[in-house]
Amino acid sequence: MAHGKLRYRPLPLIASPLEQHGHAHGHKAHGHGSEQSSMKKGEEVVTVQEQYDATPAFREREEASSIELFYDLFFVANLTTFTANKPIDDKQTISGYIGFFVLLWFTWLQVVVYDVRFGVDSLLERFCKLLHFGVMVSFAIVGNNFDPSSPKDSYVTMRQLSLIMMVSRIILICQYTSVVYWVKQHRKITTPLLIHISALAIGAALCLGFFFTFTSKSSGKAYIGWYVIAVLEALAVFLSSSQWKVVGFKHTNLHERCGLLTLIILGEGIIVLTKAMSYVTKGENFSAAIIGQIISATLIIVSLTFFLCLTWRTES
Repeated sequence: MAHGKLRYRPLPLIASPLEQHGHAHGHKAHGHGSEQSSMKKGEEVVTVQEQYDATPAFREREEASSIELFYDLFFVANLTTFTANKPIDDKQTISGYIGFFVLLWFTWLQVVVYDVRFGVDSLLERFCKLLHFGVMVSFAIVGNNFDPSSPKDSYVTMRQLSLIMMVSRIILICQYTSVVYWVKQHRKITTPLLIHISALAIGAALCLGFFFTFTSKSSGKAYIGWYVIAVLEALAVFLSSSQWKVVGFKHTNLHERCGLLTLIILGEGIIVLTKAMSYVTKGENFSAAIIGQIISATLIIVSLTFFLCLTWRTES
């Protein structure tokens, strides 16, 4: 009666992101499992195994996993914590919110572009994901004191944020290095991966350098370098991925991840909006002005934005 028992496979320390032999993006190669199977090309005989080794393919990911969606919630939790502890009511707080959002979003994006292409369940991946969670929690902690308008007064926060960004890139370097381990014999794959690693390594080194530039006597303009690093890293990853299609995003769920995050942010925005509306109309009866605010908030801010994003997801 052994057939009624469930068998659990132990989680590997490190797992290959490549498709199993005989599969390439959903297309099965004929005769897999037999190294004697072959196809004639002119007078040459190419075995199925050799064909697989020549054109390896990464595993397809049709939908996001639970742990990936949980990571997205950390992103939204950061924004919620930032807005809850720092009211956005003037030019300085608005610029601070935008600056914090950009840094957080690019950090999230780098993790996502790795997950959608190479993320495979293993002990190493789970440990790295746990570290990424720690990075997001660290963002939430330092976000309360993030104030780029007065970096001299918040230089300690700026230093902490530099180290957080450095650590996030070191984690990604370890993850990309594990992918290189599996594909080291395929130059067409290792070249773009090494570009990814180089860009992240340079970014991590620069973030460490920025750590020492933030002092109580510094001019405080070094934080602009964070945004330059984030943009250049993203360009390096996307341009190299478009040049080498084998590590591209064609067979990934990147659109889904971005769309889901947008919907989650919109949902959180609706909560903030309703709280603001209840605060403005507290103790007042319905009037033409209040009704106009409700209609504007519903139609312009919520409905229009929602349908635009939903249409973009459907068409993409």
